[in-house]
Amino acid sequence: EVSVVLVNYNGAAHLEACVASLLADPDAPAAEILIVDNASGDESPAIAERLESEHPQVRLLRSATNRGYAGGVNVALESARGRFVAVLNVDMEVEPGWLRPLLAELSARPEAAAVCPLMVLKADPGLINAAGQDVHVTGLGFNRLLGEPRAAAGEAPSRVSGLHGGAFVIRREVLDALGGWDESGFLYHEDVQLSWLLQLIGADVRVVPASVVVHDYHLTMHPAKLHLLERNRGAMILSNLSGPALVALAPLLALTEAMMWGYCLVRGPAFLRAKLRSYGWALRHLGRIRERRRFIHGIRTRSDRRILRRLRWSYPWDQFLHLGRER
Repeated sequence: EVSVVLVNYNGAAHLEACVASLLADPDAPAAEILIVDNASGDESPAIAERLESEHPQVRLLRSATNRGYAGGVNVALESARGRFVAVLNVDMEVEPGWLRPLLAELSARPEAAAVCPLMVLKADPGLINAAGQDVHVTGLGFNRLLGEPRAAAGEAPSRVSGLHGGAFVIRREVLDALGGWDESGFLYHEDVQLSWLLQLIGADVRVVPASVVVHDYHLTMHPAKLHLLERNRGAMILSNLSGPALVALAPLLALTEAMMWGYCLVRGPAFLRAKLRSYGWALRHLGRIRERRRFIHGIRTRSDRRILRRLRWSYPWDQFLHLGRER
């Protein structure tokens, strides 16, 4: 019924604990666990080989190159047998019974293409890492309810603007219809892009607080990450928004750019160079962006107006301030 996909790149510190938590769940429906190794250079491939030999539901798939997070999931899709695909970071550990509420929500809500569990912090499981994602109208993505008590997520499932790539379940048929997960951005922001794409095709994303996973997470930023986030955000905005929508959002897009440049100025020259390189990358890939616009035009069922109403318009200043103070 479910293919659980773990994309591994040098994840020796976390991989075994993640798989052990999946295998220890007594209530999990029949599921296969696919470990995709993205050409790791540590001992994690050997750990994955041993887990495969010890547990019949575990399979190791190898990628000759590091294809990034979305690319690793696409490797798994080639041989996954499940009707649903559950994607997990290897630094996650699932709580018992995590999968059934997610599948129940998908069964009860045919309009939902993907569902997210409640992610809590390993350092303090009483605090939320993410209850889905807040997708901003300018393409930024933020952990929803980051640092809030678990009770802030409530008990009932609810619609959210975006899925969190660290842990979610999606209908296999939806991924197949989209041609897989767009891996052109290599790493970071791919969950925001997928969330926006699901909105475009008329689907919903929901969070299910009854399903809980624990994440070894700390909010942080470095120049390489900022470069990937910003180049991929720019490409997504140019690909997904119509001309009139880009014009209407121009003031807010300009504000976000100014804020990002201000953040980079605070963080120093390496961040400024990383932001500047994001523009160069977008210019070099204008052909791919135009091709992506044509693809999106062909699958769209919701207007930009309807999509933007479902997204976040305010900025989560607490997360901005945290990253601004980081050194």
